[in-house]
Amino acid sequence: MPVPAQEALRITRVLEQKLDERQKNIAVWDDYYGGKHNLGFASPRFKAAFGGLFGTFADNWCEVVCDAPAERLTPVGFRFGTGDDKEPAEADKDAQRIWQASSMDAWAKVAHTEAMVKSRAFVLVWVEDPDAEQSEPEITVEDATQCIVAYEPGSRRRRKAALKRWDGEDGFTYATLYLPDEIWKWRRFSLSSSLALPASLTAGWQPRGDAPNQQRIPNPLGRVSMVELRNRPRLVSDPTPEHKGVMPLQNAVNKLVADLMVAAEAGAFPARWGTGIDLPKDPITGQEIDDPELWRLAVNKMLRASNPAAKFGNFAAADLSNFVAGIELLTGHIAAMSRTPATYFMGKVQNIAADTMTAAETGLVAKCGDKTTFLGEDWEEVMRLAFLVKGDTKRGNNPLAETIWANVAYRSEAQLMDALAKKKTLGVPWRQLMEDAGYTPTQIDRMEVMLEQDSARAARALAFGVPEGDTTGDVPPADAAPVPEAA
Repeated sequence: MPVPAQEALRITRVLEQKLDERQKNIAVWDDYYGGKHNLGFASPRFKAAFGGLFGTFADNWCEVVCDAPAERLTPVGFRFGTGDDKEPAEADKDAQRIWQASSMDAWAKVAHTEAMVKSRAFVLVWVEDPDAEQSEPEITVEDATQCIVAYEPGSRRRRKAALKRWDGEDGFTYATLYLPDEIWKWRRFSLSSSLALPASLTAGWQPRGDAPNQQRIPNPLGRVSMVELRNRPRLVSDPTPEHKGVMPLQNAVNKLVADLMVAAEAGAFPARWGTGIDLPKDPITGQEIDDPELWRLAVNKMLRASNPAAKFGNFAAADLSNFVAGIELLTGHIAAMSRTPATYFMGKVQNIAADTMTAAETGLVAKCGDKTTFLGEDWEEVMRLAFLVKGDTKRGNNPLAETIWANVAYRSEAQLMDALAKKKTLGVPWRQLMEDAGYTPTQIDRMEVMLEQDSARAARALAFGVPEGDTTGDVPPADAAPVPEAA
């Protein structure tokens, strides 16, 4: 049902207000991921004395906490089930083509990282070229600072509306409102612009486009074409970024590292002392000459004293091990709270067995497995929308869609091959074994063709008696006429 312009404008303003409310938190989370930290636990005296030295310093572990799960979340394909157990669903080749055409094998990684950092990321599905005879879907990843999705009351899945707002380079701020049946385009004068525009353009949101049919576009999909990827979704509370719980610990680490550097500058080198030393006197005034150059030691200098009772020595250097122990304790807490393997926080990893490495990553693997469950639902909806763009309502409304993920667990090559060999003895089909081995559907299809070619080549070689291992000669086809023997 078409929405009146005033109602569309009201929805736009409501969504924009909610989007503005999120900006402060998103900015803080993004700063911590990027290493822009305030020295949170420093005293006023410390800040007054050393604040200028550590204004841009951060021993940034928030980036590690966010990147650790994001780097393991890799969608490699999609299936669309038929509901018939006798016909197992294979990886959909059309879905793979759409995915590759939009470069989503790369941008999906960006979407996951953005969701880990900002608690949300957004994916927009629309027509690549509206004027083309055959509609081709275009999938783009959108930023949480520019987009927001609203849901139907009482639902966490049915999208009611979505808004994307961004600043143009022409002095205007643009917005697009996505509704199930139509799309509204707006623009307004940007307050940061120096352009002098008529008052009619500075009064707020105005329809965008020169013609009426460019201001309101029908949405043939029948659904809001923007999908929200939520990190750590909750029932009532908002989703949270991956590093929110460790941000206070990050502040404590920064404080200890700053203290360590100050102590290293002031007391890490032993200071020397001397007693009973007679200072030289000025022959005219008789005053002692306290020349600092007399006490500057170097490899070509030595101290001497005429007083037999003079003594020399040096103070002990400051012990920095207490700071190191405190930093290691805090990074251990960060690893435990975020379920990030301790090996991610170590400078060197030596003599760690594969089984030990696997056990250390149990928490991260379990966490990534949970994320694939929720994110997989979102990517399936993205692919349904892509097929709706193409007019394929069968796959566009298929509730049995499934995202195929790369294995999130770390395994050595020997461990993986051993597991596959055991699965084969249980009767696991070859294609499933290849998926478990980490090959993408495209690679598996290619290997199947190569296996068929190898089988045909071996059959021809057997039929015509070509020596085993000789693949250099041409093997005649099976229906070729026999070659007469030489006289």
